[in-house]
Amino acid sequence: MSDTKFRFTELSLEKIETNGKRTRYYDSLLSGLILDVSVAGKKSFRVYKKIPGRDTPINVTLGYFPSIALDDARRMARKVMADIAEGINPNDLKRQFRAASVTLKEAFDSYIESRDLKPITKRGYKQKMDCYLPDWHNKRLADINQTMILKRQREITSRSPTQANYTMRLMRALFNFAKAEYKSSEGRSLFPENPVDALSEKRSWNNVKRKTTRLRRSQLKPFIDALYEVRNEAAKYRQNSRVAFCDYLEFLTFSGLRRSELLQLPWSQVHLEDRIFILEDTKNGLDVEFPITDRLAEIFNRRKEYKVSDYVFGTNSKKGYLTDPKKTLKHVCQIAGVKITSHDLRRTFTSMAESSGVSGYLLKRLLNHITDKSDVTAGYLILTAEELKEPAEKVTETIAKYAGFLDDYADVQVGNLRSVISGLSKEQRLELLASFMG
Repeated sequence: MSDTKFRFTELSLEKIETNGKRTRYYDSLLSGLILDVSVAGKKSFRVYKKIPGRDTPINVTLGYFPSIALDDARRMARKVMADIAEGINPNDLKRQFRAASVTLKEAFDSYIESRDLKPITKRGYKQKMDCYLPDWHNKRLADINQTMILKRQREITSRSPTQANYTMRLMRALFNFAKAEYKSSEGRSLFPENPVDALSEKRSWNNVKRKTTRLRRSQLKPFIDALYEVRNEAAKYRQNSRVAFCDYLEFLTFSGLRRSELLQLPWSQVHLEDRIFILEDTKNGLDVEFPITDRLAEIFNRRKEYKVSDYVFGTNSKKGYLTDPKKTLKHVCQIAGVKITSHDLRRTFTSMAESSGVSGYLLKRLLNHITDKSDVTAGYLILTAEELKEPAEKVTETIAKYAGFLDDYADVQVGNLRSVISGLSKEQRLELLASFMG
């Protein structure tokens, strides 16, 4: 008889020691019952048997020896073999039991852990779970049906149609995750149906209109004037955080960038001598270079005077950078007689860019929008910060024009030109004059 096949007894199993590699022992009394001994010497009872009609045997773990006695292992093995004889895979039964018992909170935690999500995205998802689905946290995912989804969606809609859509999109993602995560041995999903599909079938998704609020041309001057007034007042009383907030709002106005990406901009990614700054790991996962226009250069230089941390819009707080300036913006809006959010400044920049004649591809790049993968032409366009400088300056001049200080801006440009000319030799000046006349 083979050294690995013999009649199991409690004593013989106790005497088995690891031989430095994984070894399998077979019970000669009950065919199909095996003892697996790991490299570390851990002993586990398993059933190793073919399901009728299949070529490959399956492994069904019963438990560990000596926690499970030999007699108990044989009794459990006979029951498992009876299921196998009828074409039932006991492993699928275990998977189904685990899948049936998984709660919404457990599925959510697994989903978050399996995805490479930004902190702000995780916070948003958690907010939906805690605010709109707290009573479902311990509910089994398998028990959440279409009726429950439709009812909850109506309840959230009564509070906020937008949040209802966001919450149900999260639920849809969790069920799609469960569909791919929990499968039988044959690869069939144990969650084949997504109850959130009922919202599409019944056309119950909320039709939320996209926001279009922005600063109109006539509102730009009052807004910028108010911004300067608040900043000057803050500087007078050494309210450095408010000064930084005002600089941040002006930067948003003249760049159209996303709020969170700009707030967390470190000085290490600003290269004033090269007239570029870099946003790393942006919303679309890319590192992007942007040109520093004359207006943005003024803000950067001013921020250097107030530098208190490693961030451009820095503060002495634990994070080292400012949070969204809602109070300062509200104060500016009250003085200017307008009502906007900081994201509306991004829409303002976009509308000014369009009125300046900036092409679609250039505008998308300035706003750091992802180009549709189906757009083959866009795939060949590599737009560097240098190539974006001219359109960026064009938008800046348009905003400056309606903000009412284009004349001042032009005076600065003329002053800069005079400074350059004054540094030229007599021969260079004559050569420059001749080039204009020629």
